[in-house]
Amino acid sequence: MQAQRQAEGGLEASAATTFDALAWEIELAGARCIFLDKLIGELMKTTPESERTRLIEGMQAVDLLSQHLTGLSAFARKVSENVCEEVMVPVQAAIDDITLGVLADRMSTAFGGEEMGVNQGEDAGDLDLF
Repeated sequence: MQAQRQAEGGLEASAATTFDALAWEIELAGARCIFLDKLIGELMKTTPESERTRLIEGMQAVDLLSQHLTGLSAFARKVSENVCEEVMVPVQAAIDDITLGVLADRMSTAFGGEEMGVNQGEDAGDLDLF
């Protein structure tokens, strides 16, 4: 399922590979939701009773997000399994628009491209921390 090629407009990948890579990234985001859910649960033990309602709402929101991501991932996997392998997707422009460097690198290499080096030096991809 690793159909890809370098085209005039940049990297192209089969639709199957594209949906598969997307599903994997969605699953990674879902795993991060599980981490957040666990963290909120641990904070519940140390939070005063009067503030726990907000944490419960937060846990429910993270759980809903996790279910949402699971559904999207399942959809993308099913499309990946059923799409014609010969259908090619121009992915370069979409990769170029990803502002999170590590994600752009993973997506590029998933499609057989090179790491873009966006995690290095002053031009590293954006990561908004607060």
